[in-house]
Amino acid sequence: MDDLIFFAMLLMSALINLCSVEDALIDVIAFGISRFSLARGPSRQGEIPSVGVFVANWREEDILDKMVEGNLARIPMPSVRLYLGVYPNDTGTRDVAMALAKRHPDRVRVIVNTLAGPTSKGQMLNEMFRQVYSSDERPEMVVLHDSEDIIDPRTFEIYARYAEQHDFIQVPVFSLNSTERSMVAATYMDEFAERHTREMIVRNALGATIPSAGVGTCLTRRLIEHFVRIRGNVLMNGCVTEDYILGVEAKRAGFKAAFAAVSAQERQGLDYVATREFFPKSLAASIKQKTRWVYGINFEATRKLGWAGDAWDRYFFVRDRKGAVTNFLPAVSLVFLLLILFGAADPSATSPELQNLLAVSVGANLVFLLLRYFVRVRACHQVYGVWDPLGIALRWPVGLYVNMAAVWRAWKIYLGESAFATRPIACPVAPTHRPPTSVGSDSGAGRSMRWWDGYGSHARSDEPTAACRGPRRVRG
Repeated sequence: MDDLIFFAMLLMSALINLCSVEDALIDVIAFGISRFSLARGPSRQGEIPSVGVFVANWREEDILDKMVEGNLARIPMPSVRLYLGVYPNDTGTRDVAMALAKRHPDRVRVIVNTLAGPTSKGQMLNEMFRQVYSSDERPEMVVLHDSEDIIDPRTFEIYARYAEQHDFIQVPVFSLNSTERSMVAATYMDEFAERHTREMIVRNALGATIPSAGVGTCLTRRLIEHFVRIRGNVLMNGCVTEDYILGVEAKRAGFKAAFAAVSAQERQGLDYVATREFFPKSLAASIKQKTRWVYGINFEATRKLGWAGDAWDRYFFVRDRKGAVTNFLPAVSLVFLLLILFGAADPSATSPELQNLLAVSVGANLVFLLLRYFVRVRACHQVYGVWDPLGIALRWPVGLYVNMAAVWRAWKIYLGESAFATRPIACPVAPTHRPPTSVGSDSGAGRSMRWWDGYGSHARSDEPTAACRGPRRVRG
């Protein structure tokens, strides 16, 4: 029995090492990739083509006015307009949006859905694309955002530069500083900082598929009109992660995509041009949100997209989808550790060969864990300008638990409610994470004052009012 337990431990440890080697490969490649700086090339100020910022809304009457006024104040370009998608039966949000359009007739447009809400974010955006691109006022680029986003005004210059050669552009997305909000909310700081300063940059350099993050995604008119022409919609209907799927479809349709990781301090990678927002701060809300991400990427997208693509696409499909299994490994490791601590498994009762192999493998696990920790600490310093090794160490187990719980729930949806991803599940447009209500003045020790500094301590306490619910049908 002991041999069987420790052989299972060895297999699990070896799987962790395999994933860790793969992560280390991404780190090595990322280390050698040149970042781009705002200082490179001539400024495009005054040459920004027409841009439509599309925002799908449902029951956002409390925050929509602040979001629009704040972003318009930060974005002085007259060619950038906000298109607010609202539902006919959401009178509160509709009235606020209409008042904003009346107040800013040259900068704000309102798109009223032909269906009563809530439907899904994908359906709402498709409705907005159809109405806008069947009119005479068709912007050259569309940028997808949520009502809680803090839009970096520098992104529009970046979109204009990249759109000369690309039709699908994604900028980094980071959490606003959430260390004072909750341990759960702060885990998004660590995870997005690591992913968007490492893996996404590598994907771009290797020419792999660039998935949309759902916000901070720019689409050119050429790409939009292509998908409207061939299927009537830009986004695939009946999906919970239609934005991720669009990134894959764009490359398969022959469009060039880019992850625009641009920073003001090129050598250090500091001060990224990025979209910033708050994420859920409660455990339940975070698990609900990540359940949608996991289900959509690991199960729904796999069924709808398959594995077609070049070698790098398939490699990153594996990276995107392996979490459906690997997120359980920390919990299984803990179970094995408890078996040893409570004497249910005796390492000395196994063969010396197995003991030696296990010792080497577990030692490698620890080395890779330390490497991952240092990479994450450095990534957070790049994004937030401060060193927080203790906070990251304390938050890590929380993030592991949230991810494991989300995967568990995603499996339940896949096997039950969605019938192996053959039935759509409903993810209506709903408030998911709230923007700050005011801007603070404390920029934080060790940092220079930046336009988003001070947002961390003034967030509202609102939490998600809706998440994935199935098996109710998604409209559209």
